[in-house]
Amino acid sequence: MPPEKRQMLDVQLRALKPKEEEYFVNDGDGLYIRVRPTGTKSFVLRRKVNGKTIRTTLGQYPETSLKKARNLAGAERLKDKETKRDRFNFEFLQQTDVRTFGDLLERYYEDQIERDYKRPRQVRLYINRVPREIAAIEVADLNEQEAFRFRGGMQTWLRRYAVESGKIGANRMLSILKQATRYGVAAGKILIDPLAPLTKKQVGGQEIPRQRVLTDDEIRLVWNVDCDHRDLFQFLLLTGQRIGEAQLARFDHFHDDRWVIPAEHSKNGKEHWVPITDTLREIVDQQDKRRDLVFGYRSNTGVQAWLRRFLTKQGLETKEQRFTPHDLRRTVITGMNSIGIDTIVVEKFVNHSLSGNMKTYNRSEYEEQRFAAAERWASHLLEIIE
Repeated sequence: MPPEKRQMLDVQLRALKPKEEEYFVNDGDGLYIRVRPTGTKSFVLRRKVNGKTIRTTLGQYPETSLKKARNLAGAERLKDKETKRDRFNFEFLQQTDVRTFGDLLERYYEDQIERDYKRPRQVRLYINRVPREIAAIEVADLNEQEAFRFRGGMQTWLRRYAVESGKIGANRMLSILKQATRYGVAAGKILIDPLAPLTKKQVGGQEIPRQRVLTDDEIRLVWNVDCDHRDLFQFLLLTGQRIGEAQLARFDHFHDDRWVIPAEHSKNGKEHWVPITDTLREIVDQQDKRRDLVFGYRSNTGVQAWLRRFLTKQGLETKEQRFTPHDLRRTVITGMNSIGIDTIVVEKFVNHSLSGNMKTYNRSEYEEQRFAAAERWASHLLEIIE
């Protein structure tokens, strides 16, 4: 005989009468009141665990009240969930090749960054800055409570990182770490994404785009600096290209009157060419032809670190006073526009994607205009230098 289902009240429970055969009254969520022919009433919890039906007697009424029986049933259900979770976690941990946060970062770098990124070393540098004590934290079987504590610790560390390395650096670090934890869940490496709720607002805060443009005196200072990076700085001031693209330039990328940047070296993934002026040709020709890279191997961060130390010695000590190699690119773009070169030509010159309908319909390379712009800017730049 199927059990009778109803929402039970205590007064209804007291009123239940015995019958010739025992029967069950459903209180919901697997909790039943069993009424025997003798009149004895007891609470029974039925549920399935790992495919098996389990029945647990929770006590007799009225020694065990209806409220207490419901609480006991809830406790049993929690035990069941923990049992399922523990069994799942055990099976999961036997399969995953990740235990610590450091393990996860390495798997993410090997599976995603090395395969898809043009400059994986930039991500590698951020991963290497993660402290050992954080990398050693076990993340494979994090639950929600443990993930909450882990997230709080990461937020504290990233806020300190923002003070030491700046908002932009902290936000980029957070972005890389969140990509790693998302990858971990998607690839079945970890059970829960502990960093999902964390945002840039809670770490580095709002980023203010740099607007630093070099003065004429600063252009002369960089052009004439006595160091191994001088030719690279001059090259950047003439071309307006990104430092990463310049440092990857090879001698076989220079063809007659243009420097060709391969798609795999370009930030937007498109092949780009830059006109070669006489001044630019002189800089390239005087480099050591025995090496593959025109300027040898120098990391972006190495050049930036040297420039920061140099500017500090020059009395430019604050972040607002100092400038970076990328600020040379902004200086070129601003300078070319200021001497009357058409904005679209400048955008094509520095390999910026055009916006709106121009991006879709304007397929012109502005070849003649770009050569004229290169000559005009080189002449203007030499006037400043001289």
